[in-house]
Amino acid sequence: MTASATILDAIGDTPLLKLNRVTDSLDADIFVKCEFMNPGGSIKDRMALCMIEGAERRGDLQPGGTILDQSTGNTGPALAFVGAVKGYDVSLFLPAQLSGSYDPTDRIRLALQYGCEVTPIDLDDHMEGAGHLNGVERAAAFVAIRMKQCHDLQLGDPSVWWANQLCNVDNTRAHREHTGREILQQVDGPIDGWVASVGTGGTLLGVAQALGVGNPGMKVHGVVPVDDPRLEWVRTRAIHRVLDRLGVPDMRFLMEDLLEGGVMDAEVTVQDADAREMADRLCREEGLYCGMSSGANVHAAIEMARTMGAGSRVVTVLVDRRDRYISEHPDEHYVV
Repeated sequence: MTASATILDAIGDTPLLKLNRVTDSLDADIFVKCEFMNPGGSIKDRMALCMIEGAERRGDLQPGGTILDQSTGNTGPALAFVGAVKGYDVSLFLPAQLSGSYDPTDRIRLALQYGCEVTPIDLDDHMEGAGHLNGVERAAAFVAIRMKQCHDLQLGDPSVWWANQLCNVDNTRAHREHTGREILQQVDGPIDGWVASVGTGGTLLGVAQALGVGNPGMKVHGVVPVDDPRLEWVRTRAIHRVLDRLGVPDMRFLMEDLLEGGVMDAEVTVQDADAREMADRLCREEGLYCGMSSGANVHAAIEMARTMGAGSRVVTVLVDRRDRYISEHPDEHYVV
């Protein structure tokens, strides 16, 4: 037995399992990549490590530096985890409020326990007239304000590095070169469908790029929460308009690569109740203690599989652990 240098060596190489009881009415097979088994508890460990090590190689992040980003979900704890092991300070900007029942308390606690600094940002305090924005514009403004905080701090301090998960190509690379390649090694035979939440776009896009090589017939479905218009704030360029209004240089979002590259064959909207029900079933029937994004992904994968022939193979990911949603129970919210 060889000891690992650090816990970061345990990131990746997660199991791929074939579902049984929750899919017993299907002719197709569904495989789940158990990303909640990463040491930091979510798939975002991969992205955090790849982005940070990419910044180190380029010299953008120096010893003793500070890592910045904005987050509503698992990226915050992942950056805090990887940053702590590598000896960096980590500072996160989170929204002070969101719609629905979403409660980030557990994810904030995780980040804090790794020594991270967390700053809530209230949109109305940072943008005049925010109360008059429509749904898509307001969602874009929430993100843009937090991006501006990161941009300004990085601009004013050379020791600060902004991870910028929404635009960082190392995010996509993590899943193209690692998650996707692992899936190819683990699935015995062709892959007919790939399903994942859109999120930043990195997981959905990177794995699709890896699995799609020599497999042009593979279907790709992107999954989004019912109350999250992220594709619309990119598609309508609302996010670019707000960033311009705030004086932040234009940048390209990974979601633009998804949309302009025609990667998705369908965009699937999943209700909170459906994500919760499937997460419950995965726990009780398969023993898989995973959260709301995982439930949403499997719900959408089953919908895809119903349209496919016998013996087809659909792959999705179990994103994080269920205990990240305890503060919201029993009304857990599907958020990406």
